[in-house]
Amino acid sequence: MVHLSEILGLPVFDSENKRLGKLDDLKIDPLTGLVKHVLIRRNSSTLSVPWNQVETFSPETRKVGLREGVEMLPAGGCEGETLCLKRNVLDRQIIDTSGRKVVRVNDVLLELSNSDLYLRRVEVGLAGAVRRLVAGILAPRLVRHLAGGLSERGIPWDYVGLVEPQSAQIRLKVHQQLARLHPADVADIIEDLGRMERRELVSLLDTETAAQALSEVEPSVQATVVEDMQVEKAADLLEEMQPDEAADILGDLSEERSKALLGAMEKDDAEEVGELLNFDEDTAGGLMTTEFFRADPGWTVAQTLTALREADPDLLGEMDEIPLTDAGGRLVGIVPLVRLVRHGLDEPVTSAMRRDARAVFSSAPLEEVVERFEKYHLRGLAVIDEFGALIGLITIEDLLSRLAQRG
Repeated sequence: MVHLSEILGLPVFDSENKRLGKLDDLKIDPLTGLVKHVLIRRNSSTLSVPWNQVETFSPETRKVGLREGVEMLPAGGCEGETLCLKRNVLDRQIIDTSGRKVVRVNDVLLELSNSDLYLRRVEVGLAGAVRRLVAGILAPRLVRHLAGGLSERGIPWDYVGLVEPQSAQIRLKVHQQLARLHPADVADIIEDLGRMERRELVSLLDTETAAQALSEVEPSVQATVVEDMQVEKAADLLEEMQPDEAADILGDLSEERSKALLGAMEKDDAEEVGELLNFDEDTAGGLMTTEFFRADPGWTVAQTLTALREADPDLLGEMDEIPLTDAGGRLVGIVPLVRLVRHGLDEPVTSAMRRDARAVFSSAPLEEVVERFEKYHLRGLAVIDEFGALIGLITIEDLLSRLAQRG
């Protein structure tokens, strides 16, 4: 095992022991971690040598030796399907998809396997920082002794996601890693990043994953992410979110930006979100979502259960009560799921209905909404207009989120 800090700056010699320059970087295949080329700094230029042309590689003897007849070519950039460890990884913010957080790379651990050199892990602990600080000043043996008494924390390369990936393959790798995480964990990562890095990260995610993660992010961060995105992409993201969540984000943006995003959204989505923007955020109307499952009071229990199974999962959420509405959209009653499953399949769904609907008007203040949830131990609360029509639902998650924002 050898650390990158131990080898950067090592003198490089040809087969006749003539000094050619110093080791400046290593170029790797980011998917396998295999070192492909050694980059050598010679005067004001950087040259590249394939790894298989390296004869000796020893931090202990403080030298790198090349094979006979090796040809050194201009290094070129570190773009495309390769990464340069010093340039692209060292000191960079990375995503630790195992620990679900953002960290900074202090050093890189490499391993010789047969004749190949592999990147095994990145070091993010204090030991890596100290090793970097004294590398080239103290002998490798003393550096290792000094670092050995400090906290050593490494992340296997397979669990590393780059905030600024250079290629389509790396972008795919990062996306696959992030897609395995819970949206709340992705949200924590987004919050830990700077503004530019957030934009890079969100661009890696598909619209559905990005929307789920953004719904878990702090409101101030939500606004900056959407503000920095291209209008069309931001509109797609908002369309994927619950209308109340999209309205909350637009409410935190400038009027000009909000109008531009609404104009880029699908007509039905824009109208739904636009209506919510008319409500004060600390009223029932400002808390409710307008996308939810509802049942017809003329259905049987069997018909209702079938409709539930076939409904869009996004409409169901964590609901444990079903609102019943007549042909005019007026709220008839509420059916708790626990009652529904206890009734016979051929019985009318109204037989399981709780007739005290416990609804509030859209103008009801936040304090009244909180009171209803506390008094009746609710997980959801219906919102009606002045004519008794059901226009939205407030979930316990929506309420807790708003209360947390108010501190």
